[in-house]
Amino acid sequence: MKKNDLQRIIEGGVGFFATGDEYVRNNLNLKFIPHEHTDKNSPRGVILADANQNLLQSYSIAKQIFEHVEHGTVKFVLIGLSPYVVSENNSELLVAWDVKTNAPILEDYIQLCIDNGAKPVVVVLPVHSSIRKDYDSDVVLSFRNTINEVVEKHKSSLFVDLLDVRINVKLFNGNWFLSTEGSALVSVLLGAKLYFENLFSAETVCSMNNEYFNLLKKSFPNFYKKLMHHTFCRMVYNDFNRLAKTLSKEICLDLMANVLSDMTYNHLVNLSNMLTKDDYNDLAARIFESQLETIRRKDKIKLGFYFDSTSKWCGDELYNLFAKDKRFEPTIFIYPTGDNLTRKEFQQDVEKFKARGLNVSVVKNPTSDIPVQDILIQTSPYDDNVPRDFRLINLKFTTLLIYIPYSHTTASRDGFIRYNPFLRVLWKAFFPSTTSLEYYNKTCSVGMPRAIFSGYPRMDIFFNKNAKFKFDWKMTRPDSKKIIWAPHHTTSDSKTSLKYSTFQWNHQFMYEFAKAHPEISWVVKPHPWLFRVSVSMNVFPSIEACQEYFQKWNDLPNAQVYTGAYYQDIFATSDGMIHDSGSFIAEYQYVDKPMIYLMRPEKKFNGLGQKILETAYLVDGKDLDAIAATMQRVFIEGDDYKAVERREVFDKYLNYPKHLGMLASEFIYKNIADELKVVEK
Repeated sequence: MKKNDLQRIIEGGVGFFATGDEYVRNNLNLKFIPHEHTDKNSPRGVILADANQNLLQSYSIAKQIFEHVEHGTVKFVLIGLSPYVVSENNSELLVAWDVKTNAPILEDYIQLCIDNGAKPVVVVLPVHSSIRKDYDSDVVLSFRNTINEVVEKHKSSLFVDLLDVRINVKLFNGNWFLSTEGSALVSVLLGAKLYFENLFSAETVCSMNNEYFNLLKKSFPNFYKKLMHHTFCRMVYNDFNRLAKTLSKEICLDLMANVLSDMTYNHLVNLSNMLTKDDYNDLAARIFESQLETIRRKDKIKLGFYFDSTSKWCGDELYNLFAKDKRFEPTIFIYPTGDNLTRKEFQQDVEKFKARGLNVSVVKNPTSDIPVQDILIQTSPYDDNVPRDFRLINLKFTTLLIYIPYSHTTASRDGFIRYNPFLRVLWKAFFPSTTSLEYYNKTCSVGMPRAIFSGYPRMDIFFNKNAKFKFDWKMTRPDSKKIIWAPHHTTSDSKTSLKYSTFQWNHQFMYEFAKAHPEISWVVKPHPWLFRVSVSMNVFPSIEACQEYFQKWNDLPNAQVYTGAYYQDIFATSDGMIHDSGSFIAEYQYVDKPMIYLMRPEKKFNGLGQKILETAYLVDGKDLDAIAATMQRVFIEGDDYKAVERREVFDKYLNYPKHLGMLASEFIYKNIADELKVVEK
């Protein structure tokens, strides 16, 4: 110990000091031990250890300091001990730590620190393995038991035992003392452990330089992750920019990624509002990669599909590809949010799923417990129609999210896409067209860097030459035209930003037209929400009146109402469609049939929607005479004069197998499966 060090402490104070023998003097580097010390003119920490300094001498030094500094000035004291000491007469001779003599001194030393407002920290540092192997196990046990007994008596004291920490022998100078790199590494670990005992703040840890974090991350990765989690949780949540100025951005992002790995997606949503686009996406990528490392090592990967309406099912083909792969355990979770009027068809659809060999789990209520999934595929981009366990505020990063849209996006939905939290937290998103992908990537506030053009899995069946389609149409004549009418739910007073539906103006006309034209067979396919909305928006005065209306359709000899899944058979066997839906604008193109689209002024379409509608037969949804005339010409007379143009647009924008060389289900399965290849253990 240098006299001027002691004098400096007495005159200017110090945040902490360390006593002990040459192990402490040579094996600690205070540069890597964080501490809060506001006085820039005095040191934050000083090593007062010296060769052959025994515990009584250490105690005397501490007593002298406390006699000259104000109470509470010293925040903690590192009391360095070793189970063996070097004999004063022979530097090569090790002598066991005398328990009987030293135990009462240690107790007095600890009490001295406590009385002066300093936390006593007993520290045992690592030694070279060649020396440690000669230690008598009984001596070491007695040494540790003695310290534990004393510390237990004084609850505010602490014992940090690093004796058995594995240090590469190359980090020692000879067999005795650590090298500069070795002492830095041990000091980093000691400092981190002290932080967990609340000896300094999270901000103090983050004020350390990058070398501090890199050493801990490289040598003690699990401890590093624990430190990062603890540090971040004790900081102000939106302090990223301040942190990034203190630390490197790399360290700062790494810190948050490690912390967030145990949190929910809601935290990531919050950060998406705080960080720049690049910083946010860098952070998200780190989190997802960390989770991937865990999932890849699992013998079974739980893969969940979630949707709230059976009509949003993305297709058996994709499910079956995962089911055939022994690594995956797929389950379909459905939480029906439709109407009681559609409940019967929902149950029928569930039975259809089961009959096709699909593992289906119906979520009975929003608070039902759902098994944790490793991968969750959602077909809808909403967070308000999902059960509790799948909501972003509750869903942890242990589940990676994938979005496979249940429809082509043909509407202009800039605001919805820009501010949608679900779209920001996706591990992957598979888009049915390049135009949709480009639109989302351009519009979403953080972009869509993990989105991929994959094609549209629910339309794969239309590219299968061996597919056989069958649907039982109600026909009064063998040569009846088979037409679908699909009214949307977004009526005039709907709260949604979309204003598609023309149902309120033409529903009675459509029924009368069908009744007057038995040469047409009709399938009425209303949006599942139309039943409820048509009542709340006063299209019908009551649920009973709504039921009566659709029952009148079912009573016709040439019509039926259908709201269920697997409507591909209806599409394939139909001769045309008239509707005001959004998703069917693109979906119906896959069967190459004429489409009459009912317009209203509020409708706004993106580039893809506009291109497709240029090949459709557009009619004002309020102009009943024009609707009748167009159906007469296109459906009854068969004048499909836009067929060639329609096929050209389809080939350019929607024919994904032509561009990808494979079906969408195959592409999506392969992309996910390849990323989840099991890492050799």
